[in-house]
Amino acid sequence: MFEDHAIWFKLLRGLQIVCVLGGIILIHELGHFLVAKWSRMEVDEFAVGVGPTIWSRRRGETLYRVCPFLFMGYVRIRGLEGEPTAEVAPHTFYARPVYQQVATLVAGAAFNVLLAVVIFCLLFGLWGVPPRPDTTVAKVVAGSAADVAGVAPGWRIAAVDGRPTQQPDQVKAAVQQSGGRPLQVTLQQGELTRAVTLTPQAGRTGSGYKIGVEFADRVYLPVVSHTEPAGPARQAGLLPDDRIVAVNGTPVAQPTDILLALQQVPEADELRDPGEVTLPGVVLQVARGGQLHDLTVVPRPRKDQRLAKLQPGQNEDDRRVETYLLGEAGLALQREFHRLGAGAALVEGCRTSYEVLHNVLRSIVDLFTGRKFDQVGGPVQIVKLLSEQAFLGAWDLINWAGLLSIMIGVFNLLPLPALDGGRIIFVLLTPVARRALRLVGFKEASARLVRQIEGYIHAVGLVLLLLLMVLVSVRDVARGW
Repeated sequence: MFEDHAIWFKLLRGLQIVCVLGGIILIHELGHFLVAKWSRMEVDEFAVGVGPTIWSRRRGETLYRVCPFLFMGYVRIRGLEGEPTAEVAPHTFYARPVYQQVATLVAGAAFNVLLAVVIFCLLFGLWGVPPRPDTTVAKVVAGSAADVAGVAPGWRIAAVDGRPTQQPDQVKAAVQQSGGRPLQVTLQQGELTRAVTLTPQAGRTGSGYKIGVEFADRVYLPVVSHTEPAGPARQAGLLPDDRIVAVNGTPVAQPTDILLALQQVPEADELRDPGEVTLPGVVLQVARGGQLHDLTVVPRPRKDQRLAKLQPGQNEDDRRVETYLLGEAGLALQREFHRLGAGAALVEGCRTSYEVLHNVLRSIVDLFTGRKFDQVGGPVQIVKLLSEQAFLGAWDLINWAGLLSIMIGVFNLLPLPALDGGRIIFVLLTPVARRALRLVGFKEASARLVRQIEGYIHAVGLVLLLLLMVLVSVRDVARGW
């Protein structure tokens, strides 16, 4: 009932975001905590979040705390911060064997990945998976490269330049990588096969190259799932279970036509401020109770991001992010889910986790090589994306929690000061550092000096990391996240 009131709707969405972020951080820190205990290290503090204490309790030698800012958390293991007794007392971090030190530091990220596997397996087994999109053509844009080549709806793009294509993203990637050169495309329909040559055309909205096809939408149904309280769709009179049969007088060919029409912004207004733009109404014809109703939805403009148009002489990796306007109606469509058996859910959950992990690692490589840095987001972007997923529904929010868990786990293993990866580097290099200090005369105090130097480096690294998060967040806010 609360979702019918805008204020409760926002509070519920905020609570969902807090639960997701808090849960991911909790599991990460729990990994450190459990392995530290298994390694017989004394843990002084276990905290989820940072900032003022909301709740705390001491049990044994450990103080448990909950803090409001859930984008970080920590486990304070005795000796890890370079205390004077770091290597004297038997149950401190650096007094334990190196393999236990590394295992304790890796455990947070490992638990994040395991959490993602569990989330995906349970989600796919208990709820289901949406149908996988394929490369069957549903619509051909008049005058496009596909239209000129004679591509028709119903044909499936089976290969591009000899490389098999099973998903739309594979076709889109091949088109973008073509740079506008002709492509040899293999089409299939039943037992029929034909080959055509397509020359991609540059898109007008900065979205790269296009061949002018839309693939069959197997994810959404043209039926309203829910609407946002006080949103444009709710104000227009749309109700759950309304079936949308036409958009601006044109019969709905596939459900994405509805979403695209509501998001459409005139090209002349795309780069203007939202307060300066009033979007035209979109007439939706809905079937309800055996009757047809024409309802006019006036989307509200909001800022979104996309890759800027490819300039002459510029390659794909050089494209920057630009802010533009997108229509928003506060409308979610129904979807079909196919529940998987236990075995299939396990396989699909592991496969999805592997794909996410692979994509995250590839993105990090791009980042460290100086590519796509402009596309990096911070805490503000994470909250915005979680908010969008929460509106779409519980399946989307839980699915995105799995993605975010892997992202956070991998991020913490980066070899940077103050992160788990940076601490692992110091653990592995400590013997070398001690030997070097002994060679220059620091024989008795070499261990303590190494710990002090490490502590200073991690402190500076933490300050720089927090500063970077603030700067990225300010940029995200400026972009309209």
